[in-house]
Amino acid sequence: MAAALRLFRLGHPSLWVDESFTWASAEIGQRWTTAHFLEDVHGPLYSLLLHAWGGVAGDSEWALRLPSALLGVALVAAIAALARRWLGPETEAPSAWLAAGSPFLVWYGQEARNYTLVMLCATLASIVAIEMGRRVSARGVAGYLVLAWAALLSNLSFVLLAPLHLRWWLGPPGGRARRLAVAAGVGAVLLVLASPWVPQIRSIWDWQRLGPTHEATSEEAPLRGATTFHAAALPFAAASFAVGYTLGPPLRELRAHASLASLRPYAAPLGAAALVFGTLTVLGLRALHRRGRLGEAMLWLLVPALVVSYFAFRNFKVFHPRYLAVAMPGFVVLLGAALADLSPRRRIAVGLAVALLWGLSLRHHYFDPRYAKEDMRGAAALVASRAVPGERIVAANTTPLLFYYYRGPVPVVPYWLGWAHDPALRARHLDEALAGASGAWVVLSRAEDLDPTGLFARDLDQRFPGAERFQFNGVQVWHLRGTAPAGPSPSVRS
Repeated sequence: MAAALRLFRLGHPSLWVDESFTWASAEIGQRWTTAHFLEDVHGPLYSLLLHAWGGVAGDSEWALRLPSALLGVALVAAIAALARRWLGPETEAPSAWLAAGSPFLVWYGQEARNYTLVMLCATLASIVAIEMGRRVSARGVAGYLVLAWAALLSNLSFVLLAPLHLRWWLGPPGGRARRLAVAAGVGAVLLVLASPWVPQIRSIWDWQRLGPTHEATSEEAPLRGATTFHAAALPFAAASFAVGYTLGPPLRELRAHASLASLRPYAAPLGAAALVFGTLTVLGLRALHRRGRLGEAMLWLLVPALVVSYFAFRNFKVFHPRYLAVAMPGFVVLLGAALADLSPRRRIAVGLAVALLWGLSLRHHYFDPRYAKEDMRGAAALVASRAVPGERIVAANTTPLLFYYYRGPVPVVPYWLGWAHDPALRARHLDEALAGASGAWVVLSRAEDLDPTGLFARDLDQRFPGAERFQFNGVQVWHLRGTAPAGPSPSVRS
């Protein structure tokens, strides 16, 4: 079932922007260098895997996503093994079925990103850490080093599990001094192995923002406003873990209108999900308490949530449930423990309720265009079929995807949508992008991130009232026949 759900319509959706970053970092068909490997801090192991696979299979959407699908199938077996070793053999089968059908895991099993790989490596490393808590062995230490390093090279979010793994390494009271020394040695070796990436890690992010007394200056560019944390962030993450991204409002709708009003049309399915998974979570916590694992579950679920929330609150990193992906295997096993402790009749009833909610979510995921990724494939095909020499393609918030989908002779000029809030900059940079062209194609997507009120699109419509306009799923395209506007920018004129 895991394979069927992850392979079904695998290449049908267009890539979205982060997948195009993965494609670019994999450099399929080019010579792979050590320097490139060390410059990549966003999952170099996955990029290397995709580079090798793409050399055989090419770089179609299906080929780019297949490694994640296969890793997602392996993750089901890993989560089942984790459940058996952590909570007991009775939790293995429920956890396996939950891992196979989870819309959250299906989503990332169909995405050319590194999150399924880090979940798999983190799950396997967790199994070894549990075994180390029972008996330290040279083979176990070596295995943990390999898996932990692979997890770090898959995604740095693996570090969020450090408190939990240390707790497992220490084991029961008695003889902890030796275990702590071994754990410290393992940590030191991992730091050495990760050290080649440290200069890049230090330079990419503004670490001073994490200081509790740090105050933003006028020169410090915010990520998105004063903070990227929202009161609904953790409830949204919980809902995403439970039913994926495709049961409530579509993500584009949430980004454009993040309010309680946007939830009203989806009150019935979200209410049912809250009832079913809220009950299962409470029962799961009780099941873990009965097995003496409740404290470990809190380390697994709460610590990553608090750290990622703090990052967003300090405007260091945007909050997103995918940054909590390393906590997802623990959540699945918690639900598996809840099901395992129910009577057979109740287990069937709850399982049917979960299947109905997940079935609806997956139907939206596969077939409802409102939940689909931005259709840059369709937009690029239109431009490729009609653009002629002398014209120009202006990529407003779409540059990486256009480099993937459009490989024709007409030059692509990037346009940063952050200029939209300043009328003078908005007009000046657009004029510069259009200068000297006999016509232009303006391709805009994900405007809700940097221009939620649509200033750029309205300005373009007013300056070029005769432009052809095309609408694709999540993407707008304008064809400007001649680049002389009807007049100066209305925003500037006013």
